[in-house]
Amino acid sequence: MGWSKKDYRKRRTGYVLGSLDRAMEHCFTLKADFDAVLGLDLRNDDYEADLQERALKDSHAKLAFLLHTAMSMMLMAQQFVEQFAEQAYGSVPDRVERWTKTGEDWRKAQEDEKGQ
Repeated sequence: MGWSKKDYRKRRTGYVLGSLDRAMEHCFTLKADFDAVLGLDLRNDDYEADLQERALKDSHAKLAFLLHTAMSMMLMAQQFVEQFAEQAYGSVPDRVERWTKTGEDWRKAQEDEKGQ
């Protein structure tokens, strides 16, 4: 059966969600490096206040603050795209590979089809 325009749009939405996930992971790794140098702990209740205060004086803290802000914006974007998917397609996949037709599940299904 051929793909409909809706299938292609779902696939594109899955790519957007997957890309945002990967971008968040990469930013988190970068930010963790800066936090380690600054001696900050994300689990601390005063983390954001400390980071903001230090960002006014220290260039490393400013960079960490910019990454923190970018990650907050990406999280908001991810939530908006998930709301879009919920409205447009009725759900958000538990794994984006289900919509993008990539990953282990898809490869296994392809192998199963070849074996039959």
